[in-house]
Amino acid sequence: MRRVVLALIALVGYAEAFVAPQPTSAPLTVVAGRNDKRTKKGKVYAGSNGKSRPRKPGGEKGPVDPYLTLREWGARQDPAMSVEEVVAAKMADKRKVEITLEDIMDAVTPF
Repeated sequence: MRRVVLALIALVGYAEAFVAPQPTSAPLTVVAGRNDKRTKKGKVYAGSNGKSRPRKPGGEKGPVDPYLTLREWGARQDPAMSVEEVVAAKMADKRKVEITLEDIMDAVTPF
């Protein structure tokens, strides 16, 4: 009987070695990469600004006017021109084709 009891105690003692350990509290992970919006790299990746990445001084300038050069060129003309008139004049210059008398004769003559 003693041998049976000793064998059971030994089995129980060894069985504890095969039991999964109890999970301890997870270690605190420090994230400092692209996904961390508290760092400069994370701010650049997210495209945001804040304490770690302040905006450049100068404020908002607003959208760029795509017709600024056309407006300035039209205002310098003798009779001032609007943007539509400037565009029409520039397109007319591009469509203009010079045809010489030789070109007409070559197109008309079959030989």
